[in-house]
Amino acid sequence: MTYKNIILLGATGSIGTSTLNLIRKKREKFNLIGVSTYEKTEQLKLISKEFNVKNVCFFKNDKDIIFNKSTRVLKGHDGLLELASLNCDIVVSGISGLAGLMPAYTAINNGNNIAIANKEPLVVAGNILIECSKKNNVKILPVDSEHNSIFQCFDNNLRENVSHITLTASGGPFLNRSLNSFREITIEEALKHPKWKMGKKISIDSSTMMNKIFELIEAQKLFDIPQNKLDILIHPESLVHAIVELKNGLVQFIYHETSMIIPLANAIYDGKININEFLKLKKKKNYIGIRNLNFRTVKQKIFPVVKIKKRINEYPSTPIIINACNEILVDQFLQKKIPFLSISKIIMGILNDKNYRKYAIKTPKNINQIFKIDLWARNKTKEFIN
Repeated sequence: MTYKNIILLGATGSIGTSTLNLIRKKREKFNLIGVSTYEKTEQLKLISKEFNVKNVCFFKNDKDIIFNKSTRVLKGHDGLLELASLNCDIVVSGISGLAGLMPAYTAINNGNNIAIANKEPLVVAGNILIECSKKNNVKILPVDSEHNSIFQCFDNNLRENVSHITLTASGGPFLNRSLNSFREITIEEALKHPKWKMGKKISIDSSTMMNKIFELIEAQKLFDIPQNKLDILIHPESLVHAIVELKNGLVQFIYHETSMIIPLANAIYDGKININEFLKLKKKKNYIGIRNLNFRTVKQKIFPVVKIKKRINEYPSTPIIINACNEILVDQFLQKKIPFLSISKIIMGILNDKNYRKYAIKTPKNINQIFKIDLWARNKTKEFIN
């Protein structure tokens, strides 16, 4: 197995940390040629030194940070796009939110394969990114556990043989919480995921179940699967990540432990790996315990955002609007400016706004058109908050 040249976008976040742990296990297999962060420059300097990274990028105006003379320092949005365009074997993108869209598009447009961990670029611009990947003959490799599981399954099964796909959800921190206390939910409680260690934005999305709405949209675009063949089930153990039903009557449960190293390693090496080289797993699985796996339907009273599922294909730009609204609302919740329950209420309010159809009905032909629709949704969300 030859080494791979890797660019890591969002190196100081949760995905970045997992990727670095993966590289650290097998240094001889990887050459980290570029890394980025938004503002954690001291941490970026340590990463650059440890892995002898030749290209770094950050946004924070930090005059005190000094890198090695041999290190090329790029700054800001333009620097990030330049980093993403460097020739490499694969770009790992762990930048949260819509901020990850242009770097992902730039990487693909410059002929780089991309392992994409953030859902938002595919949610808002999946058709454009996939068309660009076909044009440039590059791969878009999903890193989140659900889509990576489906991706591995599709290696052995043609799409036309698939009758239904179910994405699983842990249920997050509020699965068994009394509805009467939802008005009192705190930031700390919403961030405390029972199974996964994640960044703040995705942790809040998991607590509302918005992450599963995004994953349904992502699955539609990545795998060209219609919405009526996709569903969500609660699975508190978070061991089965996707269920793929085939037309021949067979059902495949994709099962693996709750470690991001597994989908990351499989994405980077196209599934052709021995995971024990990267992660210490129990040598012998106690599959007798599989009878204790639990699945249940999603209750709208607990997770009201699942009502949006019926509307994600309402108009071409509905996903763009949902994503923009959600990003603003999650940020406002994290700043203690709105209560937890307002996230779902305001999103539904905007989908019923008199001007919603005017923007949602548009079919963006390029990234700039996506940003215009996104801007309307963000401004409208701020109006609702105020």
